[in-house]
Amino acid sequence: MLKTAPSTLSADGVLHLTCPRSWKEMSQEQLRYALHVVGCGLYGSVEGRTLMLLRFTGIEVIKKGPEGWACTVSVNVEGKKRAKRHLFFLQTWQVQDMIGQLEYVDSYEDFDVRLESIEGCTAVDALLHRVMFKDYLNMEKYYQGYLATKQEKYAMGLARLLYPGGVTAIDDAELTGCIMWFSYVKKQFAKFFRHFFKPAPEGGKAVDWLEQMNAQIRALTDGDITKESAVLEQDCWRALTELDAKAHEAAEFRKKYPKA
Repeated sequence: MLKTAPSTLSADGVLHLTCPRSWKEMSQEQLRYALHVVGCGLYGSVEGRTLMLLRFTGIEVIKKGPEGWACTVSVNVEGKKRAKRHLFFLQTWQVQDMIGQLEYVDSYEDFDVRLESIEGCTAVDALLHRVMFKDYLNMEKYYQGYLATKQEKYAMGLARLLYPGGVTAIDDAELTGCIMWFSYVKKQFAKFFRHFFKPAPEGGKAVDWLEQMNAQIRALTDGDITKESAVLEQDCWRALTELDAKAHEAAEFRKKYPKA
C-alpha cells in the first residue's frame, strides 16, 4: 500500500493519517487508482472519494457499527523502530470531513499531472512543448470526437499522440487520464493565448473542427499552400503564439474600424 507518508501514532495516542491533498501529491500508483475510480463509472463522488481515502491511508475496515466503523491501520509509533497495527473507531462525520480534502478529484481544473507512461510509451511534455502543430491539431480532433460520441476509438487516437511509440490499448484509468490531461492543457492554453481561445457562445451551433483546423492552417500560411508542411511541423506553442497575435490584431482592427 503506497501512501503519501506513513501514518503515525504520537506518544499521547493521537493518530495522524496522511492522504494526498492534490493531484500533484499522488504517486503514479495512487494517480492510476484515482483515475480508475473516477473513470470506471461504478462509483458516485462520495463513494469514490471514500475508496481513495481508505486506499491512500491504508485503513482497513474490520466491522461496521451503528455510528461508524472499527478500523485498523499500520502506523509508525514515536520511539519505536517497527510499524504496528493500530485499532481505532471511525465515525461517519469523520469520514465525511476527511473525504472533503479529496474534492479536487471531481474536476480537471487542477489536474497538473499525468500518467508518465502507457504500455511503456512515455508521455509528451505536460503542456505540449515540443509537440508538432499537426499533432496538436489531431489531438484536438480526437478530443472533440470523444466528447461528442464517448467512443473509445477517439480516446485511443488521443492516447497515441500523448504517448507516442505504439499504444495498442487503454484501460479506464488511462482513458480518463488522457481526457483530463488534455482538458487541463486546453484550460492553460486559454490563459496563455487568451485572444485566440475564446469561450464558445452559449446556445451556439456545434463547432466544425475540420473547418476550424483548416482556418488555422490558412491563417498561418497566409493562403500559401507551399508553406503548409513547414507550418504543420513547427512547435505547437510557436504556432499558437502566432495565431494569438493574429487574433489580437484582428480584434484591434475591428475595434478601430467597427464598420469596416
